[in-house]
Amino acid sequence: MPGDYFSADGEWRGSGRRDSGLILNGDKQLSPVFLYGQTVEPIRMATMGSLKMVVVCLHPHAVHPIFRLSAKEITDDCLDLSLLSAAPGIDITERLRNEVGVEEQVRVLFDYIEQVVTRNGSTVDAGMAYAATHIWQAGRGLSLKKLQQTLNLSERSLQRKFVQYVGISPRLFSKISQFQAALAQLTSRKFFKLSDIAYDNGYADQSHFIRGFKKFTGLSPNAYIEKTVSRGGSDIEKTLTPGGSDEMPVGKKQ
Repeated sequence: MPGDYFSADGEWRGSGRRDSGLILNGDKQLSPVFLYGQTVEPIRMATMGSLKMVVVCLHPHAVHPIFRLSAKEITDDCLDLSLLSAAPGIDITERLRNEVGVEEQVRVLFDYIEQVVTRNGSTVDAGMAYAATHIWQAGRGLSLKKLQQTLNLSERSLQRKFVQYVGISPRLFSKISQFQAALAQLTSRKFFKLSDIAYDNGYADQSHFIRGFKKFTGLSPNAYIEKTVSRGGSDIEKTLTPGGSDEMPVGKKQ
């Protein structure tokens, strides 16, 4: 499932200056610990210097109840966790800086999430959990009309609530789910021709699949394979595609 990300990165020196980290889309240096939202447009993250990154992936409907902000605010963007009003007084950056091992840093991150959940009295919205899970599993095969009836919500109410919890509309999330299923099949090479992927994943035909693929990646399926899979992770740059981050190789400076 797509989700949102915490990342602890960079080498910290005695002066507190960061000598390494992540650069977003070529011009934005990310904070040491950030919350990343649902992606719609493909983005590029490049390393600066040496890098160690710890990522926690949340369910797509989890941001709003945990952090008390609309997920739409961080769609295709990221937010410095230290700026969140949902967790005042919890200095996650300092705590991570004091830990060296990955296991200890993971523990700090989960402790932080538990503290925020407890402080905000966060609870799961069963309806949004059901909607996000079923759309993700079914891709374009799920009837949104039927989903509205199941949740006893009007089209407008479902749209408004889904955007608040997930960051995008149910229809766009459905397209991303379909795209991610096709992407997984493409990168696993479990097909004979592109039309196999198109029909296996509910696209009308091969041309619709290629057009949808280009929309989310900026590349044709063949160009994507050539640029990302055949390189075997030799780049130090990473591309995040809508809905996920596991499909693209991370460079040697991981």
